[in-house]
Amino acid sequence: MRRQANAEEDWASQADPLLALAQKDLGFYGRQRDRARLQHYVTEIGALLATSSTVVAAGLHAPAWLTALIAGSAVFFTGMRQLFNPAPRWVLASQSRETLRRSVDRYLLLPPSERDTTARAALHAAIEEVGTNELREWSEAQHQRTAPPLPTQQT
Repeated sequence: MRRQANAEEDWASQADPLLALAQKDLGFYGRQRDRARLQHYVTEIGALLATSSTVVAAGLHAPAWLTALIAGSAVFFTGMRQLFNPAPRWVLASQSRETLRRSVDRYLLLPPSERDTTARAALHAAIEEVGTNELREWSEAQHQRTAPPLPTQQT
């Protein structure tokens, strides 16, 4: 199936391309925020349900295979939380979207005749700042995930 061109992807051909770019980024950060929030809730509720069900299953003398299956799902959800860590992503996407939304609102509050070079530069700086912060936070998160050092050999 061929992908249809999305209207928000074609920001450069809009009457105000800078505003269209900012609105495209707003949509992106909103989707990222919503996805991270959903992932956070699913992993947290899944881990909570699985760990509490493990205790109940063991207390009710459920078959060992069932208790092991439930405990395995608890380990799975804990691993998902540690691997994808959606809570900080949720916060970062929310902050990025809010910062950009406020800048867009300030720009849109100006009458079109007053959207001069200074106003456009302020909006452009906000777009760049949000992108830079996103890249920095991602980079810092990747450095925190590096593999632990190998143990040294003792003689």
